[in-house]
This record gives sequence, C-alpha cells and structure tokens, in this order.
Amino acid sequence: MNDEDFTRGDVTDLTDVAETEQFSVSLRCSCVRLVPYRFEITEPVCFTSKGVRISGVLQDKDEKFELHIHKQEVIKVIAHFGNVEPAQPLVTLYLLKTCAEYVKTQLKLPDDQPHDQVGFKTHSFHTRRLILLFDSVTMSARGIIKSMFSCVDEISSTDAAEILERIADSDRKTQDKSSQPPPRQLRADEQVSLLMYPPKGTGSLCIRMEDYVCLTKESYLNDIIIDFYLLWLRNTLIPEPQRERTHIFSTFFYKRLTTLTRPADMKQTAAQKRHARVQKWTKVVDIFDKDFIIVPINEQSHWFLAIICFPNLKGPVTFDTNQPVEPQHLKRARGKKVSLQIGNTTITPLTKRGEGGQLPAALTADNVCRIADDESERDEAEGDDSDMASEDSENSNSAKEPAATPTSTTTPSNPSQSNSNSQSTPSGPARNIASDDVPAVKQPLILIFDSLAGASRSRVVATLRDYLTCEYRVKKPDAQAHVFNKDNMPGHCVKVPQQNNFTDCGLYLLQYVEQFFSEPIRDYRLPIKQLTNWFDFLTVTKKREDIANLIQQLMDEGNQQQRHILPVIEFPTLNGQLVEYPEDTESAEFEEEEGHDDDDPNSELHDDNNTGTDMEVDPVNEEPAQGGKPAAVATVTTTATATTGKRFVLKRRLQNGSVSSPSNGNGEASSNGGILMPQLVSTAAGSAGVSPGVAHLAPRGPSGGLKIRKIEP
Repeated sequence: MNDEDFTRGDVTDLTDVAETEQFSVSLRCSCVRLVPYRFEITEPVCFTSKGVRISGVLQDKDEKFELHIHKQEVIKVIAHFGNVEPAQPLVTLYLLKTCAEYVKTQLKLPDDQPHDQVGFKTHSFHTRRLILLFDSVTMSARGIIKSMFSCVDEISSTDAAEILERIADSDRKTQDKSSQPPPRQLRADEQVSLLMYPPKGTGSLCIRMEDYVCLTKESYLNDIIIDFYLLWLRNTLIPEPQRERTHIFSTFFYKRLTTLTRPADMKQTAAQKRHARVQKWTKVVDIFDKDFIIVPINEQSHWFLAIICFPNLKGPVTFDTNQPVEPQHLKRARGKKVSLQIGNTTITPLTKRGEGGQLPAALTADNVCRIADDESERDEAEGDDSDMASEDSENSNSAKEPAATPTSTTTPSNPSQSNSNSQSTPSGPARNIASDDVPAVKQPLILIFDSLAGASRSRVVATLRDYLTCEYRVKKPDAQAHVFNKDNMPGHCVKVPQQNNFTDCGLYLLQYVEQFFSEPIRDYRLPIKQLTNWFDFLTVTKKREDIANLIQQLMDEGNQQQRHILPVIEFPTLNGQLVEYPEDTESAEFEEEEGHDDDDPNSELHDDNNTGTDMEVDPVNEEPAQGGKPAAVATVTTTATATTGKRFVLKRRLQNGSVSSPSNGNGEASSNGGILMPQLVSTAAGSAGVSPGVAHLAPRGPSGGLKIRKIEP
C-alpha cells in the first residue's frame, strides 16, 4: 500500500465500489481489546468490502469513537469462529504501524503507555493486535470475513482460550497496580527501616536508612551493610553443597571475642576467657564440620578479612583424593621494611621497628585508615611476624608459574590509570595451577585478605588459633586434645588487590569473599599467589551502586503495598561506569598531634626501643592531574618520638581547602566531633521520570557536568 495515495474514508460508503463486489455484514461485539486497554462497543462491528468499522466509548471518558480500518491495512487475521467452550469467538487484526498510530490517536491513548499488546509475542515491530470479542459468528459472516482477508488463520478453541486467559491475567495485573498507592520517594534524612533480610526465619537483619546512606561515595561501609551482603552472598552465590560447608561469622564476632569483660571464672586462661565470650555463638553449629569459616574484622575503622580453611584437617592432603602428603617447609617472615601504599602515597619506615618487627602502633596501616578514635584496648593473643608463613616459602607449583605483578607500589590514585593497568594485565586465575609431579593440596590455614597490606596481622592469627583450640575442646570432648599452632595451622597474608583511597576497605572485604567463592583457590600450598589481579578496579568500585540496587530490588520484592524508592545519593559509578568530577582534587597530608592523656605509659608506644623512628612519605612518579594541574603530593619527612606521646594521623585535603579525617564505619569524624554527612545530589524538577531503583547523578559545581568513562572488563 502506497501511503501517499491512501486516503482514509468511511468504509461503509460503498458508492465507489462495483455493485458485484459490494458486501457488508454486522456482528454483535462485546468489546474490543488493545491490551491492556478495553473499550465497550456501542454499535455492531461492520465488515464491508472496504474494511472494518468499529464504534464505541472511550475508556473512563464519556466520549464516543469510530474507527475505519481499511482491509489493506490489515496484514494478518487470527480467528476462532466456533462457539465451543471454553473460548468465545474472537477475531484478532494485525495492523500496520501507521494504522496502529491512527487507532492510538482515535482512542486517545497516552504517549507514555504502550499501545501494543502486552504479554503477547509481536511478530514484527510494525505489527499491532486489535482483538474483537463476539457473542457469536454466523456461517455467512465467517465466509465474508474469510473472503475479505486473504490471510485468515483459524485457531482451535484451546488456543483461543489461552489468548483469553492471557487477557484476563493482564486485567488482573492492571487492577492490582491501579489499586496500589503511587510510589513514595524517600528522603535520606528519614529514620525509617527499609528492609528485613532474609524476610522470613531467624537471624534477619534490619537495613535502615542510615545504613543505606553509608553507601555514598567516600563513606565507610558500616557493619550492617557488611553483614547484609555477606548473608546475601551465602544465600545466592555459594552453591548449596558448599554452603553447608561454610560458616560466616557476623562482624561482631571478632569484636566480642577480643573485648575485655569481667570473666565468670577467674581461673581460666586468657584464651579460655576470650572463648567464653563467644561460646554461645556456635551453640547449634560445629565449625569443625566446615571447610571455610569467614571472619570479617574491623580494627580501628579498617575492614579486613580472615578465612579459616579446613579446620577439620590435621595436615595437608591432596585436593581431589584427600590422600595425606608431606607438609611444606615454610619459611617464617622476618622483620623487614613494609611499605604502605594509598593512591600516590608510599609510606616506608627507614629505621628500626618495634619488637617482633612491627611498626610502632601510631604508624601502622590501621592508623592510616583510622580516625584517631581511642578504641578500648583489644584482648588479643600475643603474636609475632615469625609465626606467619613467608612469601619465600617453598612451593614447587608456584615456581613454575609466572610471577604475579605486584600492585602495592604502583596502584594509581586516578581511577583511569588504575583501570588501564587492570586492562593491560589480565586478571589471573584465583588458584595455583598444580604441575604434574606436585599435586594440588588443601591444608589447615588462616588466610588474611587485607586491602592495606603492611600491618602485622600475627596477633589476629594467634587469637583465632587460640579460639580454635578452645572450641575444639568443647565440641570434641571425647577426642584427643588438639592445640592449633603455627605448624599445624599456618597463617598467611595473601597478596590481593589493594585499595587506592581511604574509604573502600569494606568494599574490598566483600569482593574478597565474593571472589573466593566465584573463582575459588584450587591449591592451598603456600604462598598462595596469582591473586594480585583477582579482580579489577571497576568491579569493586561499582559495588556501592550494586548494593544499593540490590536493596531496592529486595524492597520491591517484599513490599506488597506502597512502593518505596530509595533517595538519590552520590556513587562513584553510574550504571556500572565510572563517573569523574574534573574539578575534584584530593591530596594527603600527615598531621602531627601532641601527647594524649589516655596514652598508656606501659604500651608499646612508650617502649624505649621504639624511640627515634623516622618515616618518609615518597610520592610515586606523578603525572598531571585532570585539568592540566599537577597532582598535589609533596614529600614529607618527619620523626615520631614515641616517648613524647606524638602520633601521626593521615588526613585528606578537600577541594575547598578544608581538612577532614576519614569517617569511621558509623560516619563519625573525630577530628572535630561532628558528623561527616554524605553529599546528596539534587535532582531536577523533571526527575519524576527517573528509572526507579537506579541512582542518577546531577552535575556538580559551575564548571560543568560529569564525565562518564566506560571501562571494558
């Protein structure tokens, strides 16, 4: 049909049709459907030699309409003429797109609603379905309709009944949706509960608005978000057989284990006192039936992860056949310089260290991420770096593998640089590939995954060993006593992707757990290598947005009444792509603070052996920052004299010139006692059309809008 030659007219006017070709038949029609819309018919539908005339009343309006559809505008007809139950007679007209637009205009359908069939398969983009439901169709009318259209496809009563059922289902959904109140946009300052997860059963977590808000860019993840995502991972990502072999402790476990309380039995050892605080936590579970025990830890506002592997084994066995193998000869870590890397800042100790090889407490990785908060002293077991397995331990498998590229001293603070590095270096497998002569093994281990490598974790490992020893005595009272030590339960700090800012440690902890089960380690010989490039920068950076979308999805699934839409907050990504703010600059500085009254003169800070420790801050090779300005990173050399009570706090200088300390997990900043509130992004007046559940960012500052950079995985 040529659209230029076509003129729509009254199909019942047959004056210009030869008398021998004229025919007309009228059928009583109960309604006409353009799903999800329904229109009542006021006059019988008239089929003529020119086309079809349909007259009726507009939906929810006291207005009449009249459609004149010419037969050349109908490209296909599906019909069921029989009057056999359970289907009533129907005729479905497939219309050209131009005709469908005409129908839409005549029926006054809104532009933002689909006028095509919902719930049915469309044969082409240019087809639309108009369904006519009749009370009955006479034999003569059937013949006229068949002769009128050359493309009539008759269907059975079963197929017709299926179509009618789909229409009824669409009506039910439309009715349910219309009965619900309109969605409500929540505000970030509302004190409301958003979600209970899981919705049923014991051990549910309550996600509140303040928990959601901590997903804001440059904010610390709190314990609720950490516990929620770990629980969700366990229920969705971990396969059922492995799920039964995995136990995940909450973020409060290690804090409770190491928090001093009044003991019930004064004759208990220090390890027994610690175990007594958490003994009820495993009342209904035997952790020695598990392969993996996940322990999220927060020390001085820095999140890191400990995973206890195969606590039920007494020694190494082959990975697949569980045949005992000869234990490894492990080299122990010795005191050596440990560099901490945050963005473009490298912190390297120049002179002697404290006993055991660790940095003075005020200069460790913990305090780089901390807020100078005065947490109560932890009750941890004594540990030494020599208790940890060294990276130089003999591993026949790893000797045959290419060396992993270290990132602890090359990770750029610029996300674009970091991504380019992750693209140039392919992500390595999360395992050690066993050679033919040395089989892969699994063995009892305590693995530490820390996004700020450098701090000693020997006390954490020693504390967990003591806990396992006491727990074994309780769970296996009839078995021979088993003492977990550095020989039968080695500790090892795994080289893993590192954070390049001050606030993403919680995201890295979650990504470590997710990666541990999605790309599992296949050989537990030490050292475990090839995890440096376990995942790329974008994967962990977009996790804030991913978790926010997950919370919105779970809210939608659980809310059967009014839908609640989460407030728009600022993420470092938008729809999985990095968002850059060219006007933002950030630099780091160390501020020296004088003595504190709460310093313990007996602590390691006041050890005479620790006096005169020099620290040097070395910038990595600097490249011009965005906008052509060089990155503002200076070389700073200062001295910490422990006996004077001085300490060093790493702070951030923001663009407006103010200096702020990173907030802790609850969003508090201790430098001024105030609250470090996340910056909310205002939305325009037309933001009502924003897709629900997806955070959209508005341009910031007078210098222009966002830059969105897509990173290919």
